[in-house]
Amino acid sequence: MIHFDNTPTVYWLLGYLLAGLVILSSTGKKIPATLYILGCIALLIFMRLPAVVLNRELNPDESQMLSHAITLWQDPVYWRSADGTTIGPLDIYLLVIPKLFGFQLDYTAARVMGLLCTGLSVYFLFRALANFYSEKTARITILAPVLLLAFTQEVDFVHYSSEQVPVFLLSASLWLLSQLILNKGLTLRNNLLLGLLAGMVPFAKLQAVPLAIVIVLFAFLSNIRYYKKNRSLHPFIILIIGGLSFPLLVLGLTVSFDVLDDLIDFYILGNVIYAGGNTTPSMIGQFFKIAGLSEDFLAFTCITMLSLIGVIWYTFFQKTEKSNPKSIIHGLTAVLALSSVYAVTKSGNDFIHYLNFCIASWTLVTAAGIHKFGTKGVILPAILLLYFLSSDALSYKRSHVLNAFVSDNATELAQSPVVTELKKYTNNRDFMAVWGWQCRYYVEAQLAEATSENHSERSIFVHDLQEKYRSRYLSDIQRTTPAIFVDAVGKNSFWVQDRKTQGFENFPSLADFIHANYTYKGTFDDTRLYVRNDKL
Repeated sequence: MIHFDNTPTVYWLLGYLLAGLVILSSTGKKIPATLYILGCIALLIFMRLPAVVLNRELNPDESQMLSHAITLWQDPVYWRSADGTTIGPLDIYLLVIPKLFGFQLDYTAARVMGLLCTGLSVYFLFRALANFYSEKTARITILAPVLLLAFTQEVDFVHYSSEQVPVFLLSASLWLLSQLILNKGLTLRNNLLLGLLAGMVPFAKLQAVPLAIVIVLFAFLSNIRYYKKNRSLHPFIILIIGGLSFPLLVLGLTVSFDVLDDLIDFYILGNVIYAGGNTTPSMIGQFFKIAGLSEDFLAFTCITMLSLIGVIWYTFFQKTEKSNPKSIIHGLTAVLALSSVYAVTKSGNDFIHYLNFCIASWTLVTAAGIHKFGTKGVILPAILLLYFLSSDALSYKRSHVLNAFVSDNATELAQSPVVTELKKYTNNRDFMAVWGWQCRYYVEAQLAEATSENHSERSIFVHDLQEKYRSRYLSDIQRTTPAIFVDAVGKNSFWVQDRKTQGFENFPSLADFIHANYTYKGTFDDTRLYVRNDKL
């Protein structure tokens, strides 16, 4: 497989050359719109390839979702065999697709699927911009998110994340909304599809629901205009039918497989507890705290702010039409921007990958300015490209490094010491349980998880639902009787590292089960390994 060292100079030069060609072609009309946006997506793929082929965990969420996907391949009932806690089932089921085509479920496969979502998001966002403003404006504006996502080497915009599926659903919904606002025909079909996609968003990530609600509300506003003209309630009815279709399907499946209580307790109530750590007055401060952790996002935001200044200038200091036909679009942009800030900050955690929710709304703000600037607006994405070029040049001068994702001898899965040892006792149909938080072991071993929650921090930390989580953990492990039990609490565990107070012995019922049915085989790189007695 292709691999990259830390200084692929020729490859990087080709990437910047391709970016320059895309920018130059953005102001012309010789290249058809479809070919142009495909060129933008090609640039995105080209510059993201180094991260894609690096078959190593870039963020713990990747391993969490991959291990769920490995498990769903054996037992496809979500909330029985897998529970992503804050991560929705759609993010996980998407990762099963490579397995259908015979590919291993590893980090490369996950990033390919994430890149597919990102590419589709860019495509639908471009189409929405063309509807809201013009193709000329869309060509220039779409360069800003494309350049950010192509040239950033910040891990949180590169790894497979639980934001990529909902962002795709929201981008497609935004395009459908643009069709409705501009009354481009097929009103009933667009309402049905918009409702369907918006109804899927809660099952990708609950955090994205405020953005979906905004899009649906503006669809209702558009339908009110349609009603005033045609006196028909059909668009409203179809939108509601579309919106309820997927939730009702999920409800029926959860009842059928007897996991409705799990959906309520562990997805809805569990997320309420998770999101209870922040309050509205602190959200602006929290947002600036998160944004300040990402230099690349701040550069992208500067482009947005320059566009906003342009809008204000043209609005208050230049002659403009008294009646603004784009007022509904500007209203949508403002409300989406505020909703994205809410989505990023509500949980109270400072995870940079939450900023993915802001990219589309920031791009809409940028479009409003570029629409005023005309072709002169191309200077804004050019400035962003210059920022990345300067950053790479400085990195090259300081340390002779261009690429942060070195994949020499890293295109195949690695194996931790404990994984090397446990594979002596397992086959590919066995289950494994990991106490603590180290989901990478599941991916390296390619073994399904024995417990629906593949990290046990919610069974370790004290909160209102701790006993429910512990009860389910024990019930799951008794049901699946995994071949391997690993206590990862220690230096390799995320968040939980104090073995004295957080090791599995602090859960007496679990400790009794393990000691009765498993044999301790040793500690490997600070990780304890237990093998089921009949496997010895």
